[in-house]
Amino acid sequence: MGIEFQCDECGQLLNIDTEPGAAVTCSHCSASVVVPAALASLPQPQVEGGPPVAPPASAQYQDEDEDYLDEEEAEEDSSAVMTMMAMSMPWIISIFFHVGLALIFFLLVMITQQQEDFKKSAIIPSAIFSENPGGRISEGSTNKVQKQTQRHRKVKASGDSTRELEVPNEGKTGETAELIGAAAGAGGGTLADYGLTDGGGAGPRAGMYGTGGNAHHVVYLIDRSGSMFDTFDAVKREIADSVGHLQPVQDFHVIMFADGDPLEKQPMALTPPTEKYKLALGVFLEKVKAERTTNPIKAINRAFDVLARANRRPGKIIYMLTDGAFPDNDAVLAAIRAKNSRRDVLINTFLYGWKPPIAEKVMTQIAAENGGRYKYVSPDE
Repeated sequence: MGIEFQCDECGQLLNIDTEPGAAVTCSHCSASVVVPAALASLPQPQVEGGPPVAPPASAQYQDEDEDYLDEEEAEEDSSAVMTMMAMSMPWIISIFFHVGLALIFFLLVMITQQQEDFKKSAIIPSAIFSENPGGRISEGSTNKVQKQTQRHRKVKASGDSTRELEVPNEGKTGETAELIGAAAGAGGGTLADYGLTDGGGAGPRAGMYGTGGNAHHVVYLIDRSGSMFDTFDAVKREIADSVGHLQPVQDFHVIMFADGDPLEKQPMALTPPTEKYKLALGVFLEKVKAERTTNPIKAINRAFDVLARANRRPGKIIYMLTDGAFPDNDAVLAAIRAKNSRRDVLINTFLYGWKPPIAEKVMTQIAAENGGRYKYVSPDE
């Protein structure tokens, strides 16, 4: 078995198969060297330096201490982070809570401010549902209420008769409104009766100045000529109040007439009485001024054109208001007769402020020929 040892001369490792204590020649430097006798007691060939020395126990303990210290420092760092997070969490929660609370208060203030602005700018109250759905326009028969409230009949010398039925006024004035009937034809003979039937129903109630009818579709046809200047604001308030009491299933339009083209709310069509269109009406009424002379024919045509585009829900009514006679009363009557030949549109008429006999006569006739009611409205109402 070979023995490994270092040459004393060159320091190279030699592996020689000989006995310890023998003299050999170095294969590297050719020097004569003696195999160390001490290698004889070793179990395997070894270099002269002897076996590797194990590190002292103190070094092992030092390494273990360093590992322990590293772990302890890591735990301390982690604990410090957790402590910092635990200390800062209440502040973070408090900040988010107060920010959220501030946002809620801000939204509440904005909503309240919008409501206040609406109250200041809107002159129209909210819609109120009617507890009495009412009836429909009837030709040729007088309802029970009319028969119970009939007071008198007037007969003209010419042989034509006009029935005047006084019915309770639903307004606040305590006065009575006259329900006037007229014949279907233009010639003489007996006049047909008009009224509201008890049965059926052509829509919810709609009213103005204490008179009304049952309809789903309502058009306000209002004089805005210069003679209305002193009382025009009161009339506009009545229109707004009337629209404010319409039900959601109804729709409405407002047309103002003088000479020339009429003025109409936007959009120029029937619209539901929602807050959006009530506000639009308020803006329109605010801008309209009483001026110029009176000629309602174009406005009358527009009113019937608008109602002709109404949906299939039954019941159509026009509230027509003026304060005097028209330049051509016959032309006004002819225009209405042409547009309402089927008489499916009820027309309630109002003479406001002044009460010229010729104006009262034509407004009475318009109501009579179109199944409606005529009423004089004083500026005090």
